[in-house]
Amino acid sequence: MEECFRCDRDAVQECPRCGALYCEEHGDVLCERCQDPALALPSYRVFRGSLIALLAGTAFAVWLLVRPTAITDADGPVPLTSVFPTATATATAGPQDVEPVIATSTPTPAPAATPEITPTPEPPPVRVHTVAAGDTLLAIASQYLPAGKVLSDYTDELAAFNGITDQSAIVIGQEIQIPPQ
Repeated sequence: MEECFRCDRDAVQECPRCGALYCEEHGDVLCERCQDPALALPSYRVFRGSLIALLAGTAFAVWLLVRPTAITDADGPVPLTSVFPTATATATAGPQDVEPVIATSTPTPAPAATPEITPTPEPPPVRVHTVAAGDTLLAIASQYLPAGKVLSDYTDELAAFNGITDQSAIVIGQEIQIPPQ
């Protein structure tokens, strides 16, 4: 029989946490060492690491609050000098600093041309195919197949566009909408 880690008595249990053998006096569910509150504290490395992580997070948060944000308009980014008012220094003129003002005519610049707005072209209208006797969805898809598309993919696209779940269940007189190319 093995001895207790603290005394010379026979051990009755093994600590499930650290594996130390102990007697009835030096433990209950865990050994006396594992029940010590001082051993429950994190090591100094964990403590220092958490402080460093907290400091880095705080620095990042301050950077996010202080950094200038980009302001954009229709032409792109706007420099911050055009957003914030600038301070202008004004000097008071004394009697010795006054100069006579000579009136000169400055040509007025021609107004800038307004850019011409071109209307957005309307999308082509949706074509409609009325199902005739002997038509299949595959035949209709091959009739309207756009260049560069695969027939089986376009057939599936045509079925999805019209909400058809069973491609063999189209009926004579049914209107199939052909999506614009």
